[in-house]
Amino acid sequence: MNAAQHHRRRELIAGLRALAAFLDSHPQVPVPRYGAIRVSVHTNYDTDATTEPEAIAEVERIAALLGTTPTVEGGHHVAGMEFGSVRYEAVLVTRAAMARRAALDSYSDAITLDEIEEA
Repeated sequence: MNAAQHHRRRELIAGLRALAAFLDSHPQVPVPRYGAIRVSVHTNYDTDATTEPEAIAEVERIAALLGTTPTVEGGHHVAGMEFGSVRYEAVLVTRAAMARRAALDSYSDAITLDEIEEA
């Protein structure tokens, strides 16, 4: 871990502790009712992985550290662990999955809501 990564890690941990202390001392401040708060590490951006296979291997490495098995679905590689209502996860979305999504989105202007409502 280089100095910049170490600094970001310390900042994240300090921020999470500060948030927890603030929420604990301010019970009138609402918190999310549904779903987990997510801390997501995107292995193609947040680690030293430089290729897609390395980023996938990083998800698998993190899964092993968490004592879990990564899930792979539709080009999404995810390993995670819950801490109450907080979820830590490592994620990699393959280029192929992103390309499929971009192709799907390329049709988004073909139909407008006004046309649907008039039908």
